[in-house]
Amino acid sequence: MGEKDGEQRKNGDITMTANNVFGFSFYAIYDNQLQSRYKDIFGKVEATIFNREDLMGAAWDSVWTNTRHAVELFGGNNTSFHFPVNNSNIVTDPFVRSRLIETLKRSEELGIPHVVIHANQLYLLEECKHQNLTELRSGFLDCLQEVIYQAGSNVLVCLENLPPIGNLYDDADPVFIFTEDFQEIDIRNVGITWDICHYFNTVYTMHYASNDPVFRDMLPSYQPCDYMDFTRIINKIKHWHFSAFDQMANPLTETICREGVLPVESCVEESMYQKALRLIYEDAVKNDKAIIFEIAEKDYTHRYYVLQMLEWAQKVVKEHSFL
Repeated sequence: MGEKDGEQRKNGDITMTANNVFGFSFYAIYDNQLQSRYKDIFGKVEATIFNREDLMGAAWDSVWTNTRHAVELFGGNNTSFHFPVNNSNIVTDPFVRSRLIETLKRSEELGIPHVVIHANQLYLLEECKHQNLTELRSGFLDCLQEVIYQAGSNVLVCLENLPPIGNLYDDADPVFIFTEDFQEIDIRNVGITWDICHYFNTVYTMHYASNDPVFRDMLPSYQPCDYMDFTRIINKIKHWHFSAFDQMANPLTETICREGVLPVESCVEESMYQKALRLIYEDAVKNDKAIIFEIAEKDYTHRYYVLQMLEWAQKVVKEHSFL
């Protein structure tokens, strides 16, 4: 990294570089989750909405008011937008489909380069076994291609990988889980958001399932995989999400998965997160990609844990001469 890229500045106890690829997410219906002081700490930001209700009425107006504010603070090129993750199936819901078209148009107007989406092909676990995942994947991609065509924008739509079981252990969005699920995607303006938390969850779950045939039979799909497999498709990955999880969702034990924790709290060894971060940080700096920390907080108006995440990440990359 050159002298300019290595230039550092201080903000409290947080040290930043001029080339700051680390970012945080905020719930875009709430203006008080986007504090202006974070523009001096993070280089990237992601406006996120969660539910179909967020696409309606006053909530939708607030989403774009606050997203515009994020652009004013961080710049359009440093802002991304995350489309809803709950009850928002573009294949079966014309209203949701129209909102995604609108999102792509609005994002282009604001200079936002990436819109993150989930497949939203959600089924109860017991229903997943009766689904043809190849057909579901193909139908979703056909619909997405039509949405992009109708939007007429150059914004990159980034499909996100998901874990094999939902956090509450009763459902799954099983279409895009493994690296193989993404390898054949070749659609203009479609890329990948790779979520390290989700994939580490996937790998941990597959390792567990390899020794428990009853649990394995409950999964929507099963295949051996390893934590760094995502490097196979790194050229297709245009955007990163980073956090950890602390336990595996398991319907047999009724165990709930908690996402958005720090790597030191995870059931996966911290060293694996360190290894992953070194890889994706090098890629992000080289190719100007964002690494968005999706960290759970007790109070999103007074963040604590995402700042701990940033300090952890900076220490990891600094130890390997990236900073």
